[in-house]
Amino acid sequence: MKLARVSFLGVRGLADATYDLVGPSGVPHDLVVVTGPTASGKTRFLEAVVAAKEAIAPYGLLQAGAPWVASGSVGARVSLAFWLDEEERTYAGTGASVLEADVTFSPQRGASDADEGLVAVLERYDHRPDRGKVEYFPSTRRLPVYPPFHGTSAVEQRALRPGKEARKYAFVTRFLGELRASPGAVRAFAGRLEALSPTVRYVRPTAADGVPRCFTSRGGAPVTPTELSDGEADAVIFAATATLIGLGRSIVLVDRPDLFADPSGLAPFVAGLRALGPDNQLVLASASPELLAAAHPAHRIALDGA
Repeated sequence: MKLARVSFLGVRGLADATYDLVGPSGVPHDLVVVTGPTASGKTRFLEAVVAAKEAIAPYGLLQAGAPWVASGSVGARVSLAFWLDEEERTYAGTGASVLEADVTFSPQRGASDADEGLVAVLERYDHRPDRGKVEYFPSTRRLPVYPPFHGTSAVEQRALRPGKEARKYAFVTRFLGELRASPGAVRAFAGRLEALSPTVRYVRPTAADGVPRCFTSRGGAPVTPTELSDGEADAVIFAATATLIGLGRSIVLVDRPDLFADPSGLAPFVAGLRALGPDNQLVLASASPELLAAAHPAHRIALDGA
């Protein structure tokens, strides 16, 4: 699945506007960069999309609508148009390639008007790479230092995916401990990690430690994930998430992809994000001119903060 169009009306922190994400071929762009000056609404853009998706077909608990209603308004509206691939159209029971949904936020809640087939597609969640999902990487992403380390099953992960709380990535330590049992997952994770970082590599741990020493930085001795640099740990978060949840054919929203990356190395980092899974649509939010240059020729959405 991919986003084909996004509209905001009366949304706090965002100007009223409609953004068309469809390219000349008739298929939505697979790389979109939302850019603009400080406080122009870049993060808000991503999170409004996530909130609207959750109002249509939630992975987690439904949230109050008040945070999305602009001051002086009685409600806010987010309209999303989703482009579906052939399997998703079959599952939705439709011949249309694009299905639309309108979400209205009142102070109490969000309510949606959406085709039932689209709801069925959006509410699916499992860890199969051939099942599209909506995944959000917030700028608050960090590896946890202390337990509890959360489970890795689809049931345990589903409600965490739309959020940005610290525990979102508490699964990584357990994922790394379980990884050695699956050679295929080891290869997939190691390949993704190498594509994202020039310095950190996965190595099989020699002992079953609670926090495995399964990384080497610049060819050094094996270390735990919490001993990595911020940029290396960020690469681990992306690679572990994509490997665990089967990130393919999905809408992947990333706030501040340049958060810890070396500006001179952003081009390979963006390429690594694009290699997280097949046929994903990446929507990146950043004010970095280096990121915008590294993502060229991405479709650009420029926010002016109005």
